[in-house]
Amino acid sequence: MALARRLARALLADARARGDRPSASAFEFPRRARSSASASSSSSTPKSDDSSSRASVALLAPAALTGALGAWQLARREEKIQAIDARARALETTVSASLARVGGGTPEYARASVAGELDLERTARVGPRARSVCGVTVPGSLIVTPVRLKRERRSGGWLGGRGARDDGAAAPAAETALLLRGWAPDSWTDVDPKAGACVKTGGVARASEMRGRFTPDNDPSEDRWFWLDAPALARSRGLPEDTPLIQAVNASEDESAAVVYPVAVKESELMAFPVSPDKHLGYAATWFTLSAFSMALAVAKIRRSAGYRL
Repeated sequence: MALARRLARALLADARARGDRPSASAFEFPRRARSSASASSSSSTPKSDDSSSRASVALLAPAALTGALGAWQLARREEKIQAIDARARALETTVSASLARVGGGTPEYARASVAGELDLERTARVGPRARSVCGVTVPGSLIVTPVRLKRERRSGGWLGGRGARDDGAAAPAAETALLLRGWAPDSWTDVDPKAGACVKTGGVARASEMRGRFTPDNDPSEDRWFWLDAPALARSRGLPEDTPLIQAVNASEDESAAVVYPVAVKESELMAFPVSPDKHLGYAATWFTLSAFSMALAVAKIRRSAGYRL
């Protein structure tokens, strides 16, 4: 009996060594592995959904951005069309030079004839303003000179006292105006300032320039003018801040005529804009095309990703 027991124990040990009867612990490992895998899968599902949402937003962002830029260009086109119409209406308006104050009932680009004597000793240069001359870029500046206006004869008396404003109040007529004579190179010098000079020219009422983001501030104490600030320029010349600013206009379109400095703006340039409505429309078409391509690529990528997960 004892021998039989020892033999049975030896056979059982040999069977266990060969793996004929795996123990219960061998069956427990796959179960634990499967349960841990299912648990990790269920816990990672929300994170996977969140990452997919962020990826979708990132893919659609370029399409939304380019679409917004296209809509902005269409809005800019409408604004430019309105600006062109407003300027065309202003050019049909005529005002006296002494009352050509923009913002005081006078629209910018209203026509005004200037006749008087230039005060050359108080001329200011606004710049630098480079310009192409015969294909060569030449540094220069805008020439602004006060002009003592000649008194105009109007019905009811001489103009030089008071003029009527839109609000019914009396507005004093200016005796002096700032004349934006045009552009001249830095090498150009005016005639003898003490000699004086008479002027008679057509022009348009203008407002101050908008200072650029990177444009330095003016320095009236040093008589340095980087952008045209009419009130400050008039104050520095001992004139009232509401002194009219009038830009001289050259009515001649003869390209063969000799160049005389300062070069006044031409009649055809009054309706010129840096960016035309047609250019805005072209920019909008470009942005909308990029938006459509970006949207198509984003949708295709999202659909592929969703199909792969399913």
